[in-house]
Amino acid sequence: MTEKSMAKPLTGKVAIVTGATRGIGKGIALQLAKAGAVVYITGRTLKPRPDFPGCSLEEMSKEISENSGQCIPIQCDHSKDEDIKALFDRVKEEQKGKLDIMVNNAYSGAKAITDNNGKPFWEQPTTIWDDMNNVGLRNHYICSVYASQMMVPSKQGLIVNISSLGGLAYMMNVSYGVGKEACDRMAADCAIELKKHNVAFVSIWPGAVLTEFTEQMMEGDHSDKGDSPGVSKEMVARLFANAESPQYVGMCIAKLAAV
Repeated sequence: MTEKSMAKPLTGKVAIVTGATRGIGKGIALQLAKAGAVVYITGRTLKPRPDFPGCSLEEMSKEISENSGQCIPIQCDHSKDEDIKALFDRVKEEQKGKLDIMVNNAYSGAKAITDNNGKPFWEQPTTIWDDMNNVGLRNHYICSVYASQMMVPSKQGLIVNISSLGGLAYMMNVSYGVGKEACDRMAADCAIELKKHNVAFVSIWPGAVLTEFTEQMMEGDHSDKGDSPGVSKEMVARLFANAESPQYVGMCIAKLAAV
């Protein structure tokens, strides 16, 4: 193995990271590109926004390129099936059917979590189910179907669901926990069917990660109330006092993909 291949072990690999303009997704994309992969990133925001600096596809693509990485930004609303299909059609065409790494990270429930913090499930709008589990679960399944259709013929690949401890113990709200447990079960069951095709499917639980969302939580006033435990400002500050970087998860996935 050459020194160059050791420095960039994912050279020649093609990856998709959904929801990669901020937070954990951004950290994962940065690390996969650093390891040499061609990384397709998705998000809803294409152009820079003054109210949310550094969280657009164009800014993310520029950051990766400036660090000698290869990034292809694709605007995609993961709540729309046609957008998801168009994403995979483009990757399949441009990469001649090749896809090595699929990271299901997109999530659209952050605002609903903060808006309903401390409320029991019967006091939350029923739409919170879709807020948690449309992009954060249903979309993951659809992306995994399309990714597997590309990986199975080539007898190789890695699919990753970004989940959390909320799949095992109560966290945030009922809909959140049910969705995360489903993400874990999806990975476990899909892995059984993919194993004979040499495609791996895993679910990863990041620890406390210092993202833009958690920084917002620490700055806000989220007092405990009602019949739900809620998340107080003090609790968030305590939990994230020694939080990991969003890129730490990316380092883990890059190592798995290089095996």
